[in-house]
This record gives sequence, C-alpha cells and structure tokens, in this order.
Amino acid sequence: SALGRVPERLCRPETSTPPQIEAAQAVWSTLFSHWQQWRGELRKVIEAYGLQKFELDFLPRGDGGPRGWTTSLVYGEPRDWGKLPHPQGRCQDSILSLLPCD
Repeated sequence: SALGRVPERLCRPETSTPPQIEAAQAVWSTLFSHWQQWRGELRKVIEAYGLQKFELDFLPRGDGGPRGWTTSLVYGEPRDWGKLPHPQGRCQDSILSLLPCD
C-alpha cells in the first residue's frame, strides 16, 4: 500500500482502488503505532530506487492473473477493501533490506 495504487498491469476486478488504499491507512495506523512513519520511509526508499524499477524488481511478474500472489488490503476483509499484489518472501526480504535500521 506504500505505492498508493496498484500498477495497471496487475489490476484485476478485485484489486484495491486508490481510494480504498488511502482509507485503509487509518485501519493500519490503529494496528501499528508507527505505521505512517514506516510507510513514509518505505515510500522514500521506493522513490530513491525508482518507481518503475521497484515495481519490476519486487512486485509479482506478469499480469496479475489467477496464479499471481495477492493479499487482502485489510486482513480478512477482501470484499470490503479489495486485494493487493503481494511480493514473494525473498522479495519482501530484499525490500526490507533497503530500509534504514532502527
């Protein structure tokens, strides 16, 4: 959700919309006290890395078809909040390694 939108190539009918992603930030902020700070740091890293390069290097490949990795924008509520493409575990680790240590 740090991108604020899903790349067009990965969009499907159940994909979260930008307004859903924005509205969900309040939900995530209640669950994680430093959510906005963490999301902001991640956005800085994405911008420094290059948005298009980040999307190609870390997000699922292809067109987001039925075999693509997705996750509910808000846990357990995909009908209300939609779904996002989800990086594989090794890509998640690589993304986290780009962030500064606490």
